[in-house]
Order: sequence, then structure tokens, then C-alpha cells
Amino acid sequence: MAFPDSFVEEVRRTADIVRYISEHVPLRKTGASWKGLCPFHHEKTPSFNVRQEPPLFHCFGCGEGGDVFKFVMLHERVGFPEAVETVARRFGVPVPERGFDAGPDRKHRDEMLALLEAAAAHFSRNFWSAPGARARDYLLGRGFKKETLERIRAGAAPDSWDDLLGALRKKFAPALMLSAGLVLERQDGKGHYDRFRGRAVFPILNEGGKVVAFGARSLDGSEPKYLNSPETPVYQKSRTLYGLSWAKDAVRREGRVVLMEGYLDVARAIESGVTEVAATCGTALTTSHARLLRRFADRVVMNFDQDEAGQKASRRSAEVLVEEALPVRVVELPAGEDPDTYLQKAGADAYRKRLAEAPVYMEWLIRRAAVEHDTGTPQGKAEYLNALLPAVVRIESAVERAAWLPLIVSSAGLDERAAEQELRRAVASRRSSVSLPAAASEAPAEARAGLLPAEKWLLALMLEGREGVGGALDALQDADLQGLRSEEVLRAAKGLAAAGRAVAPETLGDAVGEESRRMLREIAVDGPPTTGVTPADCARELKCRPLKARMAEIQRDLGRASGPDLEALLAEKLQLKRQMAALWA
Repeated sequence: MAFPDSFVEEVRRTADIVRYISEHVPLRKTGASWKGLCPFHHEKTPSFNVRQEPPLFHCFGCGEGGDVFKFVMLHERVGFPEAVETVARRFGVPVPERGFDAGPDRKHRDEMLALLEAAAAHFSRNFWSAPGARARDYLLGRGFKKETLERIRAGAAPDSWDDLLGALRKKFAPALMLSAGLVLERQDGKGHYDRFRGRAVFPILNEGGKVVAFGARSLDGSEPKYLNSPETPVYQKSRTLYGLSWAKDAVRREGRVVLMEGYLDVARAIESGVTEVAATCGTALTTSHARLLRRFADRVVMNFDQDEAGQKASRRSAEVLVEEALPVRVVELPAGEDPDTYLQKAGADAYRKRLAEAPVYMEWLIRRAAVEHDTGTPQGKAEYLNALLPAVVRIESAVERAAWLPLIVSSAGLDERAAEQELRRAVASRRSSVSLPAAASEAPAEARAGLLPAEKWLLALMLEGREGVGGALDALQDADLQGLRSEEVLRAAKGLAAAGRAVAPETLGDAVGEESRRMLREIAVDGPPTTGVTPADCARELKCRPLKARMAEIQRDLGRASGPDLEALLAEKLQLKRQMAALWA
């Protein structure tokens, strides 16, 4: 749900960030800030700071920080609209019943979600009545309990051309059903017919719990075995994981998500009490999937099918997850087993033991490569190593790469020195292919250095809303800002002030990059100087900076100058002194 800016600002003004965060993190007052142990990483010494004004939090240990909405997003693993609604309800701000993004696209999506929910309800009624006898017998016959099938909202589409169409067309237009992927257009263009026929149906929910699509299994052996909804305005396969909405609480509790392939794998896991599970929806794992998982989980355990296709999918998926910095383990089940069959035969305890013993991705990959290549021959040894090098070079840590080398060598009887040379060559090749031009990758030395005192004080006074900040910003010219670590922030602040907008943490945060946002949070929780420094003092000092730098250059040159050159340097030095004096007059 989208909210108008005015509502978001009302919630932001009403919310007490210290009170909200203290309900989740024990805090104690330290000066102008409250401190506690960071909830987003393990630490023994408190480095998590919350400040009432400006209302921000920041952890000096892990770098996380932001406003009260960002805290809710990180702590509850929800999106921005859900965070706004959570804070609004906590502080008694009435939440609009519907989003204010009421354009045609928003209205169309809302209507489609209502249609999909109605379709899920219809399929479920079918399942537990006469039209769903075949689907019900099939799933109950596979040993699923009634409670499990109700939880996953199992449904049935009878072998009819217009069962769903006829049930919903009085309330929803066929054109909307077509757009939602529920019906297809007849070849003669005269009417529509149901997409799902003669199948057991599984609603696919987004992470917010809304029905966005369906997966349907054939009951008579017809192909395809699984038929899935097409992509629609509310459903993108590359951004949706089956079962994640049910798994969120368990994923947070366990700190991991178990990634499977099929709807029934997830259903069996839920029935067995292994509830931190999700599955792809008939598509390869994507970067968007990985980023979605990273919102909820610290690590991923993959359990795909044991056949060749499943193992290839495991390898591709692990590469995507590793690229997104998610630690990955791979479950190894007996040959011919998948999570559904193994859980049914061996039970939850045996399966959880497999999860606990799952090797990390690199160890699993090394084992697979040793099995797949004839390491008894020179050519097989080379193919074995070449199969592993792409995964090894993705590891950013040189120490970790080196730690894997002995296992790689011993698993195939390689020459250690030759293997190390090949690894170095591969790492060098990867670096050269992804490196930036020197001019783009190198920042000025002063920009990489710490903040000047005048920079820090000006930013702190600006974040606190001290009087005189606008005049100080107006006095600073582009040349005064060049090379400062805070250059991006000060330029953004000047732009906001010139446009008549408030120079506040939230508006500045929207105008700068993540590094600058982090810097602002650090300054905000530290607070302004306790001395009598004013914004104008800071601006004067920053304007003096290039003058002082030139004075230092002149002082170095005076020792080797003579005649007219010496006179010119002395004259310039005098002029610079007058300029600095004028600034402080």
C-alpha cells in the first residue's frame, strides 16, 4: 500500500524513536544519546546509539542506521509501507484504509489482488467439496494431513472449461481475469476459458501474504506436470518465493532459510515442523530472489532434488547467493530422495540432522567435482580444477581462498604449486575484468581522510536545525567544498536551502549516497559541539581552508625564491592574510 508524503511525515513527527526502539532493545541514557547492544550484529560492548533529536539511530559497529521506519524495516524484515503502518499503529496515528496512489495502475493492481483472492477461495471450496474429489484424494493419498492442506490453502480446478470463469464473471470482468492469468482467450476470439483445468491448485503468496499467482499440478499425467501463472502486474517469478510468507517468523528464529524446489516439498516440511522453508516458483533462482532472502535470513541451506537437473540448479543457485554475500550450505539426501519423500520416511529429526550436517557450498562443490571428473588422468585433473576455479575466485577473502586450496588439492591428487599458480592466474584475470579505470576508482586523498572539525561541526549544527545554518551554506561557494569528505552532503544541503526546503536528516538522506548517509548518522548521534561554535564560524573556517593551503605552498617556495619572484610571493602572502582577516572581521 502506498501512502501520501503528508501521512508519512505525520507518522514521523508523532513517533518517539527512543520509546519505540527501547521496546525492542534495552537502552540507557548517555549524554544526549541512548546506547545499547546492536540488534543487527553480535557485540559485547554497546555501539548502538539512538538520538531523540534528530530522531535517528546508528551503530558504530556494523554501520546500520536511519530513522524509525528504517529500524522497523531491518528489525521486522518488512518493506517501507509496512514499516510506516507499524509505526503509525504503535503511536495511534489513523492509517488510511486504502493507499493514496490511486492512479489507474494502482487501481488495476488492487482489483487484480481482489480477483486472485476470490479465485483462491473458489479453488479451496472446490477442494473440500465434490468438484475437488480427485485432487483431494491425490494429496490425502500422499499422506498430507487436512490441517496442512488447509494451511497452504490447497485448491482444485475441475476438468471444466469455465468453472472459475462462470463462478467469478458476475463480479470480475473476463478482461481482468485474462490479465491476471486465470483465463485464456479462445482462438476464434469469441470468449475465454479457464487456464487451470483438472489440476490440484496451490496459491502462491507474496511475502506480505497476498495471493498473487497459482501453481497447478496435473492429476491425469498430462503435460506440463506443473502449470504456473504467467507474470502479471502483481506477480514476477524472479521476485517471488513460494512459502516465504508462512516461513518469515521461523526464518527469523532459526536465522536461516531452507530453499527447496517444489510446492509439495514445502508442504511436507511445514507438516513435519520444519517451517523455515521456501521454494522457487518453477524458475531459476535470481539475484532478486537472493536479495529478498537476505531481508529475512542470515544464511541459506539449499535442498534441491538429487538428480542431475537438481544438482545443476543447486550449483547455479549457490553462485547467485554467494554473489549476494549469503553463506550457503547444501543438503545431501540419499539417492532418489527429495525433501518430500525423505521427510515422510525418515521424519523431522533425521532431516534436521541433515540440515545441521550440510556442508558449506565450496566443500560440496569440491566433492561433486571430484566425482564428476576422472581425476586419475592429467586431463581429468585439469577439468576438475577448471570446474572449481570460477567459484573459488568469487571468494573475496584471499585467506579463505587459500584455506580451500588444500582440500581442492587433496581431493584430486593435484600438484599444490601448480594449483596455486592456476588460482593466482584466475584471480588476476577476474580482477582485471571487473576493475574500474584508475581515474574513476581513486578518490582524492583529502576526501578519503577524516572530516575536518569545521565540517563535522557544521553538519552537526545543521542536523540539529541551529539558527544561521542557511546563511552559512549560502556563504560557501563550490570552490570551498572541493575535496571535502562532506562535499556531497553540503552541496545537497545548499540545493535544499536554495529551493526553500528543510535541511533535515530525512531530506538529506534522500539526496545523497549510502556512505554520506552513514556519515550523517554518525554525526547526528554524536551531537553538536558543546562550545560556542556557530554555523558562520564553520563556514569561515572552511572558506579559509584553500587560503591556508596556498599560504603553506608560498611558505615552502619562499626559501628558494629571489628577486621579483620573492616579491610576488610576499605580496600574495600579504593579500591572503588580508582575505582571511576579512572573513573573520
